[in-house]
Amino acid sequence: MKPLSSALLFCALLCACDDSDPGSPDSGTQVERGPRAIPLEGDPNGLFWDATTQTLYIADDQNHRLLKYRDGEGVSVAATLPDAPANSPNLGEVVRLQDGTLVTVRFGFGNAGAVLFVRPDGTPGTVPGLPVNRRRIGLTVTKDGRLLDSYFVRNNNVNVGSVAHVTLEGTETELVGALQKPVGVLAVEDTLYIADQIAGKVYRSPLSNPSSLTTLATIAEPDLLALGPGGSLLTGTRQGSVLRISTTDGSTSALATGFQQVRGLAYDAVNRRLFAADHDDDETNGTTHFLQIIPVD
Repeated sequence: MKPLSSALLFCALLCACDDSDPGSPDSGTQVERGPRAIPLEGDPNGLFWDATTQTLYIADDQNHRLLKYRDGEGVSVAATLPDAPANSPNLGEVVRLQDGTLVTVRFGFGNAGAVLFVRPDGTPGTVPGLPVNRRRIGLTVTKDGRLLDSYFVRNNNVNVGSVAHVTLEGTETELVGALQKPVGVLAVEDTLYIADQIAGKVYRSPLSNPSSLTTLATIAEPDLLALGPGGSLLTGTRQGSVLRISTTDGSTSALATGFQQVRGLAYDAVNRRLFAADHDDDETNGTTHFLQIIPVD
């Protein structure tokens, strides 16, 4: 069942990242807690909630760009990314570094994998020298500012997956190997969480020894990961659910259901609402992708 849609507030397109200070919403701006489904002119994948500026960043998997959502303003283009390859614009997670740089990854289907960034002044770029055969999906930033990505390569139709420490200068050093299809990767304090979609596992390990994995939860095809209410983890499913995972005992419960395919998630703890990238995989009747806003009480 598709969720109800509402009118899309889509601002004028920008050629590059908006370098004006977004500040915070005016005191008179009403916070949209939902439930609300905002149809998008694009296909959302990774989401990042910037609590400081009250801005949600959205990786547009379809158009090789970053969108943003703000209460009272709706959805607009935050940045158009460079070097979009033909037939392979697909973007994964999006994060923001401590200096304000936005970073995302391109899947690339084995021939155009990349790490892309947009500086605070709006300058976009591509991290140089990285192997293009790595199908990158996940990103996270550790509390000390390190950038980690997840990827896999396909050798003779067999996936070999890893999580690595990547720098914008062009290094990518493996931290965790022997994975199959690592999609979600999330650093929370001193712990690393990894969602392996083919293995159907959510792993955790200490960041001091990231390859020392233990299984936290067993879930069919977990996707990108986000930090949720009460220190829980959140992930989406292809069956249209948002799952909450206890980091204490690995138990899972449905936080929200009834969507299409849930990809990226972002939680606004102050306003107790969840943002979800709702992907429509039905190409026979025309696709409609949504940004879902879900109240969490």
